[in-house]
Amino acid sequence: MNYRKHILVCTTQKEHHCGSKGGEELFQEFEKEVIEKNMSDVLVSRTGCTHQHHCGPTVIIYPDGIWYKKVSIDDVNEILQEHIINDRIVERLLNRDISVK
Repeated sequence: MNYRKHILVCTTQKEHHCGSKGGEELFQEFEKEVIEKNMSDVLVSRTGCTHQHHCGPTVIIYPDGIWYKKVSIDDVNEILQEHIINDRIVERLLNRDISVK
């Protein structure tokens, strides 16, 4: 299967890390919404520590190299609609301190 986008959600379960800030629930919500929206060309995966736990939960969109910070379940549909469907960065969630291109 070829995927158009890959959504990586940090779920590291340590004190003050993304998992303890709702990362696992966030992963589950992304997975549920991607399935419900029939986005078969989008893969959602858990990832280990991204070393950005100070501003987590962290979500990375590949291959775009976009890192989002302090993502909540309320942000999932906006990220899917704006970034994944419309290819527009959700500026208010963008982690400007890190990027990979």
